[in-house]
Amino acid sequence: MKIFNIDNGWTIKLPENWKEEKDEVDGYHIYYPPDTDLTIRTPTFHFFRELENGWKMFAPIDVLSEIFDESIKNIEVRDNVKVEERELNLNNFKIEDFKIKCYEYTYYENNEKVYGISCGIMVAGYLLIVNLYSALREEVESAIKYIYSIEKVK
Repeated sequence: MKIFNIDNGWTIKLPENWKEEKDEVDGYHIYYPPDTDLTIRTPTFHFFRELENGWKMFAPIDVLSEIFDESIKNIEVRDNVKVEERELNLNNFKIEDFKIKCYEYTYYENNEKVYGISCGIMVAGYLLIVNLYSALREEVESAIKYIYSIEKVK
């Protein structure tokens, strides 16, 4: 396995033969294995909350959770799809003091059905969104194991 560095101190372990690209417009990382439809996209955000005295503090996890939920609602509206919450085994994560929310959905892109799972991983001040996409549901289901390899470097 190879450790890939995502922005804001996040890392993910993926097989050695996976490719990495960076979206030049939005700045997120894109990972994919050769010869399959599977794609993992990882936008990451760093949020502060302004205090009355001009100080800044990390945005709390609950605020980040609301931001992630809003982004999921945008998927529903934009792609006219039904998004369903998905549970992952929290015991498999190596991140401390975090919250995760995942949703699954299908949509059509260029007349091809795409299966997707979007997970928001939140620690104080940081939100990492992990989007798994493929035309084959089995590829996405199999790739869930890579989400468990994500760590937040201190």
